[in-house]
Amino acid sequence: MKKAIAAIMSAAVAAAIASSSSAYAADAGELVFVDWGGTNTDARIEKNIKPFEEKTGIKVTVVTPSDYAKLIAMVENGTTEWDVMNCDAYWGVYAGDKGYLEPIDYKVVTEKLDKAVELPFVVGAEVYDSVISWNKDKYTAETAPKNWTEFFDTKKFPGKRAMWQYPVTVLEAALLADGVPMDKLYPLDLDRAFKKLDTIKDSIVWWTKGAQPSQMLSTGEADLALAWSGRILTAQDQGSPVELTYNEGMRIAAGWVVPKGAPNRENAMKFINYVSSAEAQAGFSSMIPYGSTNPEAVKLLDSKQIDRIGQNPEQIKHEFYIDNDYWAKNLNEVVERFNAWLLKK
Repeated sequence: MKKAIAAIMSAAVAAAIASSSSAYAADAGELVFVDWGGTNTDARIEKNIKPFEEKTGIKVTVVTPSDYAKLIAMVENGTTEWDVMNCDAYWGVYAGDKGYLEPIDYKVVTEKLDKAVELPFVVGAEVYDSVISWNKDKYTAETAPKNWTEFFDTKKFPGKRAMWQYPVTVLEAALLADGVPMDKLYPLDLDRAFKKLDTIKDSIVWWTKGAQPSQMLSTGEADLALAWSGRILTAQDQGSPVELTYNEGMRIAAGWVVPKGAPNRENAMKFINYVSSAEAQAGFSSMIPYGSTNPEAVKLLDSKQIDRIGQNPEQIKHEFYIDNDYWAKNLNEVVERFNAWLLKK
């Protein structure tokens, strides 16, 4: 009899706990998270979203891909459905200045990140570099270009160069090739940059999607490329004969933004704070080769992982963040000039 009563009481306690947990989850609410999709989002779900849900009880709905035009349209029409979105940090600065975003609540988002990516309307998420990369059948680490000046030297390093059909990082590369120091790049000297690009224009093949440079290198369509580090490393893991250097790497921070009128703004801020922690960022970096914006995250990775994502102290000395404020203020104007230059014979 006592055993039966104990069993009934145990079952009742278990039911009460289950009921309490589900009530907590319901009370915690929800949020809609928007990301780029693919392996990036797979890593985010596994290392960030699932642990966040377990810790907070907040239900996260994942939407892909991130869409700048759609976010703007939602805000302008007063129909915002998203709560937090991953974007390029410079776009976050632009969208915030235009009134499309909620200001980041730094009373909730308290994790300490690189100062370059703690901004009024956007918080740095992961980091990738625009880097010099090459076909390993054509070049070795010893014979490949070691800086942008050599990348632009078509006599010493003949062959096609794959470059992004977009001015961000391409103009910086041109100025670095022309002798401008990393810490003196901004504001960009556009006349000087386009003049330098003229010197290799006939050797450029253009790409528009991040996966293309590694494909162009692998097939021999290009011998060298300005490419995104994570894409080259992922292609390398899949057996492509590609390599990169972080020397004069241009660091681009992806960022977290909260659309104006987000229905779950408070939960969005909680999410941003959670995924900004050292543990969350290190977990993400351990699954996909992107760097972190939390300096403490690097300490949780092994030396091989740190070297791979370009974040050991020696590598960092020779990299720099692109200027988000410059691109936010000048993006439209520079894109127009870049597109006009593309058409010029």
